[in-house]
Amino acid sequence: MIRSTEIVRGMTDEFEIYFVNGGEEVAGFQPPPGVTMINLPPLKTDAAFRELEVPSGFDTIDAVFEWRKTELLRLFDRVQPDGLIVELFPFGRRRFSGELIPLLERANAAGTQVVCSLRDIVVTKQDQARHEEKICKLMNRHFDLLLIHGDPRFIPLERSFSRVGELTCAVHYTGYVVQAPATEEHPDPLLAKFLETNQPLIVASVGGGRFGHELLDAVAAASQILESHLPHQIVLFAGPFSPPEVCDRLQSIAQQRCNLTVERYTPNLVNWLQRADLSIRWRATTPP
Repeated sequence: MIRSTEIVRGMTDEFEIYFVNGGEEVAGFQPPPGVTMINLPPLKTDAAFRELEVPSGFDTIDAVFEWRKTELLRLFDRVQPDGLIVELFPFGRRRFSGELIPLLERANAAGTQVVCSLRDIVVTKQDQARHEEKICKLMNRHFDLLLIHGDPRFIPLERSFSRVGELTCAVHYTGYVVQAPATEEHPDPLLAKFLETNQPLIVASVGGGRFGHELLDAVAAASQILESHLPHQIVLFAGPFSPPEVCDRLQSIAQQRCNLTVERYTPNLVNWLQRADLSIRWRATTPP
């Protein structure tokens, strides 16, 4: 979400942007000025990354996909875009093929330029050869451009996808896409409060917060050990999608500690990381 937001932020001076979000909405998230946000009924996986959960208002996953497919096609016909950027697919999110391929076919028929927006490392599969063959087939059939958000001198895409040379579309590395820090004119008030203490700052974060709860619990437990040994402050970001019971448990622990603060979400995480003396982060790895 953050990467895609920063990409469209850089395009608003030259393009009219429609940002389609297929996942959960993030409380406190603000799209760039001038960007039209469209939130579809959200789809997310369970804790094992395997089954999709049915959002409220629908009886089955198939009904959700049919609604989303129809809405995407209706939006395309209304907007008639010059460009369509799809995040990750077909390198990932293949279970969304039923809604995305009809959209890609509509775009191809209309002459719309179709772009894949891709991070630098993609998830590999047990049957990697077959997986890459399907990716090449879909990329060569539907896409005009692959944008890789990384640096080939550091981690080339070939490290996790060996058939880059078989793609017939244009391939371009953009460099890493990062969030711009909050400006002095619009500082983060919570961060400013902690900086006033002049104590070392430890920041712990787990991304969206649907996973990584073991790390959150470990940091909270460690705060008791560290509390009497050295001056510091720990700010723990549980994530906008962390379950209520996880946040409640961590908040209860924080009430008993003078060195621990628990927050759900900050739109200015990059500012916190820049000022932190120690950053503790967790990143999920999707199983094959």
